[in-house]
Amino acid sequence: MPTTLYRKYRPQFFKELVGQNHIKITLTNELETERFTHAYLFCGPRGIGKTTTARLLAKALNCQKRQKGKAEPCNKCISCQEINQGRSLNIVEIDAASHTGVDNVRENIINNSRVAPVSSTYKVFIIDEVHMLSLSAFNALLKTLEEPPQNVVFILATTEIHKVPLTVISRCQRFDFQKVGVKDIGERLEKIAKQEKVKIAPKVLEIIALAAEGSVRDAESMLGQIFSLGEKEITEELVELVIPRSDLNLVIEFLQFLTAKDAASAIELVNRLVEEGVNFRHFIKNIIEVLRKIILLKVSSSLDQFSSLELDSRLQKELSKIVAQVEIKQLLDWLKIFLEKEPLLKTSSEIIQLPLEIAILEIIEPPDRQERQESIISDDVASPKTTFQETPENPKKTNILKSTKEVKKEDNPPKESKESPKEPKAQIKISDFKKKWNVFLKKLRDYNHSLALTLRVSEVMALENNVLTLGFGYRFYQDRVWEKKNKDIVEKVLEEVFNIPLIIKCTIREELRDKVAPKSQEENGTKKDTFQEALDTFGGEMVEE
Repeated sequence: MPTTLYRKYRPQFFKELVGQNHIKITLTNELETERFTHAYLFCGPRGIGKTTTARLLAKALNCQKRQKGKAEPCNKCISCQEINQGRSLNIVEIDAASHTGVDNVRENIINNSRVAPVSSTYKVFIIDEVHMLSLSAFNALLKTLEEPPQNVVFILATTEIHKVPLTVISRCQRFDFQKVGVKDIGERLEKIAKQEKVKIAPKVLEIIALAAEGSVRDAESMLGQIFSLGEKEITEELVELVIPRSDLNLVIEFLQFLTAKDAASAIELVNRLVEEGVNFRHFIKNIIEVLRKIILLKVSSSLDQFSSLELDSRLQKELSKIVAQVEIKQLLDWLKIFLEKEPLLKTSSEIIQLPLEIAILEIIEPPDRQERQESIISDDVASPKTTFQETPENPKKTNILKSTKEVKKEDNPPKESKESPKEPKAQIKISDFKKKWNVFLKKLRDYNHSLALTLRVSEVMALENNVLTLGFGYRFYQDRVWEKKNKDIVEKVLEEVFNIPLIIKCTIREELRDKVAPKSQEENGTKKDTFQEALDTFGGEMVEE
């Protein structure tokens, strides 16, 4: 009968366990001194040796030839052989997932525990996935668990310790199993490959160990799949037939494009992942984890121990290049952008890659910060309150404020300033701007109809120094208008309609959440816009009698 590798090579001695040294040392000391307890609780992720350790402990307790002062079972006596073959009457393994009720606990555990062990020293109950028991079942088990019959040992195993009642945890000796490191898994796989007489490269072992994510059982299962290809020498090309390329490879490649400011390649990679069916929510989480690892490395190389990500030597080398090229402030900006985009993946079912594409453009082609800073300074200059707040630490701003005071002393300030050539010469009042707003929307529809509809739910908040501030109720609308392509179209049409260059800024205003496009304008937009355009052209106004 065919046997999977993880069953064929299941550890038969404590020394064969992979990792979990803190648990091995404690259990072996208890066995050597004969000071073991009546109830154990093994908790931790799947596939890291909880059930295997429980069977080893049960075998050592009942071994007929175990030497005094030794922990390892002989693995040769009748008791050890029966346990290895799974036919021992003194080892009761119960799957709590299929025996959740109180009746099963009473029949299979409580009543059975009262029967003395047959030809062995101890009767051992191994209850796997114990968190699946119902509350009434836990309550029924409590008394027996606290004061079991003589020569009875309980070993509870769970992957979700938070679901186990504290009353149960307090009655057990708890052991927390941890994920196994890449190096330990690689050494384990190498031993199996030698026994199977299959030649396998160290790089391949590293790939399998990384893909297993700390689970020894998963690593051995993947190795078995690769062996099933029937080759006596395993190469990286063969591994790709069984194990898809790691998301971490794709994440590093994606970050390299961002570092090189290659927006086209980054967007192409994202769309290729869509075609391959990659889980985007998992992908963006990996991006956030890798960015966190880079930030920790930037602060100090010693902080890398707090990152849960393990990379192979090649990826670690590529990551080091990114660490050297990107500053912490830039990394923090990237991290904030991806954290903002992660929730949007839930609502972008039609174009799932859209949030990532927006993130790419915000990182590689961000809005012109220089223009925004100049507009902020201009706002400060125009405000009477800020004219008197001189800051010695910022000489540039102090000079601007001083010049403003000088201008205020004059009765007729100059219309233009030669020292600030970036300011537009022409100006427009916000009242005049609002009169031609519908004309602008009509012309914008010729370029992009959906963009015009988006701007209909906006509100003109301010127009100062030819910087137009638009308010939106939701970030989705702001992000759409703020895309570079759409922003260029809006500013182009604004210049065509108002004959002066205008720069747009977008803000979020909660009071605009209920604003919708006026229905009458949508239905009769052509008529109203044409009439308004005629009034604006000839300088007339509508008079109601």
